[in-house]
Amino acid sequence: MSGEVEAVILVWLNRTQDAPCLEAHLARRPEVVDAWWVAADSDAVVRVRCQDMAALDGLVRGLRHHAGAGRTLTHLVLRPFDPHLTRSTNEPLGSHPVTAHLAAAAAAVR
Repeated sequence: MSGEVEAVILVWLNRTQDAPCLEAHLARRPEVVDAWWVAADSDAVVRVRCQDMAALDGLVRGLRHHAGAGRTLTHLVLRPFDPHLTRSTNEPLGSHPVTAHLAAAAAAVR
């Protein structure tokens, strides 16, 4: 797969590593768009934009080998949507402008 990819990565730090190690590593990576410390099962959430899947793979490996991440979970971003556009509960799925192309694509596959 080629082309730019965007991902959200959940990061769990090793017990022996501290926050400054991850922060310093992320500060050196131009692919990092946003990063947050979170009160959740994971320790941090990082949003990245990489030139391709190979670059994303390298970035995730770097988190494990150089930034103190004991575990990561990567979610690829498929496409954005506007959460403020709402669909009426009486509207069938696929009738809203945001989801209409999904119904058309599903029909084309059949």
